[in-house]
Amino acid sequence: MPSISTTVYYALVVAWGASFYQLTLKDIFATTYGFGRVIQNIDEFPYSCRRIEHERLEGCEDLWLDNEARVLYAACAGTESRLAWTPANNNLNASGRRLRGSDLIALDIDKPGNDGLFGMRAIGTVGYVGALGDDALDLHGLDGEVVDEDTIHFYLVNHRPPVDANRKLLDAEEIGANSTIEVFELKRGYATMRHLRTVASPEIRTPNRVAAVGGGAFVLTNDQSVKVGQRRMFDGMIGGGNVAYCSASGVCHSAYEGNEEDGEASKVRAGSRRTSHALIESASKYLPKAKLKFPNGLTRGKDGLIYVPSSIDGKVRVFGVRDDKTLKLLDTISVGMPIDNISPDANGDIYVAGFPRLRDIFKSFPNPREIGAAVSILRIKKVDASSADRVRYTVEKVIEDEKAEVLSGVTVATHDAKTGRLFAGAVVSPYLVVCEPK
Repeated sequence: MPSISTTVYYALVVAWGASFYQLTLKDIFATTYGFGRVIQNIDEFPYSCRRIEHERLEGCEDLWLDNEARVLYAACAGTESRLAWTPANNNLNASGRRLRGSDLIALDIDKPGNDGLFGMRAIGTVGYVGALGDDALDLHGLDGEVVDEDTIHFYLVNHRPPVDANRKLLDAEEIGANSTIEVFELKRGYATMRHLRTVASPEIRTPNRVAAVGGGAFVLTNDQSVKVGQRRMFDGMIGGGNVAYCSASGVCHSAYEGNEEDGEASKVRAGSRRTSHALIESASKYLPKAKLKFPNGLTRGKDGLIYVPSSIDGKVRVFGVRDDKTLKLLDTISVGMPIDNISPDANGDIYVAGFPRLRDIFKSFPNPREIGAAVSILRIKKVDASSADRVRYTVEKVIEDEKAEVLSGVTVATHDAKTGRLFAGAVVSPYLVVCEPK
């Protein structure tokens, strides 16, 4: 007959295992990999979509819409260049970058033109010098801030390659990218933007996207815990990214790392109390603090709150900014699938690029010209915002492309509230997509 201590030990092991399943494995099976998820065909939705194809519109990871001027801006680097140099995807062959770097492309969304390219043009730079002494940018995420009726400030994630004192390339697979945030000023209608400042900091380690918060300050997501190394392999399981805050003077600090009140850990504990299962509750106390798992394309909403999506657990966390410039978790929205960039429209609704079948992404990313990846675009809408009770959100599927017939591997979707059109880009796909409402 086993001793009491042995019985308690095995009971605690079983309880810890149950808690671990609720905290980690359940989300991985149901949310991250989407086992059993039903995905719809694109013809089931009231949109007519087409691809906008041009060599300068390849590898457009992120988009930002100037609603007033009716101009869409895209951060494009070229498909082959992205396959060589995308630090977020562990593509660290800096010598395979496109020589001219990335382009910030402008499109006049109300003037498609006879060629259907919306007056496509690249915005040049003035006063910027890159890592190799040229003016090449290596763009990932971006945000735009309307300063006045004539002026926009762009905040750009710039994954510069690492170089030595003589501007010679170093081995990025050993030390990672030398990432910065670049701030530019663009006068509406101009063909060039003026470089204002470079923000470099140890707190800007693996930046994915940036969001301006006013007065020259911004927040950004570090999508992983370290630039390179084996620790990155475990970030999806145990977390490791964070949100950083940078002041207008360029001083940065960690604003949110995750805590025990965030994510599934708190639900395990709360659920344990509801079921009065003392052993599970006891075991859950020893679970690690919940960390952000690949925090991705954050945004500042029209309400002034910070929305941070996760590419692993399918959640959007909603934050307010404290006086000390750290973030206070206010709410968590469950989208139900891995998600990438999120973008508010002029109405304040947030549009989400989702990966309904994650294995498609793994297959498509190395060969996006031949292999497609299923896409979901969803809308998060705030309801009961005037209530004294907790704000509620609805999540609605806007469009989905199970067979990747038109949309494939989308990492960002932007909604034009004036016309109802959707514009979508993807980090490695060789085109943009526009969807017109039927």
